[in-house]
Amino acid sequence: MRIDWLEDLVALLDNGGVVEAARARNITQPAFSRRIKALEEILGFDLIDRSVKPSSPTPVLRAHKERIRQVAAELRQLLSVMRNEQKTGARQMVIASQHAITTSLGTAIVKSVAELSNAHIRLRSANLAECEALLATGQADISLTYRSKEDEAAATPEFLSEMVIGEDTLLPVCGAPYARNLMWGFHNGTLKVVGYPADVFLGTILARHVLIHLERRCALDVVTETALTPAALQLSKSGLGVAWVPEALARPELDRGDMVDLSGELGCADMELVARRRAATRHPAVLDFWRSLMDMADSHRLDARAAEV
Repeated sequence: MRIDWLEDLVALLDNGGVVEAARARNITQPAFSRRIKALEEILGFDLIDRSVKPSSPTPVLRAHKERIRQVAAELRQLLSVMRNEQKTGARQMVIASQHAITTSLGTAIVKSVAELSNAHIRLRSANLAECEALLATGQADISLTYRSKEDEAAATPEFLSEMVIGEDTLLPVCGAPYARNLMWGFHNGTLKVVGYPADVFLGTILARHVLIHLERRCALDVVTETALTPAALQLSKSGLGVAWVPEALARPELDRGDMVDLSGELGCADMELVARRRAATRHPAVLDFWRSLMDMADSHRLDARAAEV
């Protein structure tokens, strides 16, 4: 479908009628009506309900409003990328990064290697399963994900190349003014926790390697849950409870003294930062990026305490 058709549909949905949509598209109402009529003939179904006055988008069109808007945005972005590639000779490289990495080490990675590769980098933040799917289906060139150092690593599929490029630790932290009270509660049998849903990666790691041991020592009061590590960090900073977050994310707060690390008493979980790419790729930009990651791994610049690279 042509981009102008999609833009017409978005304008129609956003404005609710032909007259307002034509104005938004900066064309006359008769011209806009002809375009919609032509599109209806091509598609084979009505886009405008003409049985009411004033006419408005049909229920079937309204039902797919958000998907139409998303497709239009994706097509605009694709066209922009293609124009940039034509103009500069650079190819867009897509990195699928786990949410927790995007907000911590992801910035350091992109900053360190972007200038070394003749590519426009798009960083896509997703959960672990989505990162794996994006890489497997060719929608991403490289994936950046965590895995527990204590768990046995699953065999890497033959079509992928993998390397460990750094380390991080899931640390228990809280706002410095609230540490004494939270730990007093812990020593008296109850620990307030900012947790993660059980079906997200960090929730699984936390339950398997930390909370299972704490449950033998105290009652865990999960005050709230969030799948977003920056939210967990801020909630724990406010004193709501202890949150386990990647050290790379918490390090600036810890260094400033705004938050404290409670791992000495509450325990932590060590993680590896893993990069993957499709083994068969021969694109120079992806291979250059991969070599840059190897250099960073060799120099240990992607360990959590060096996240400011």
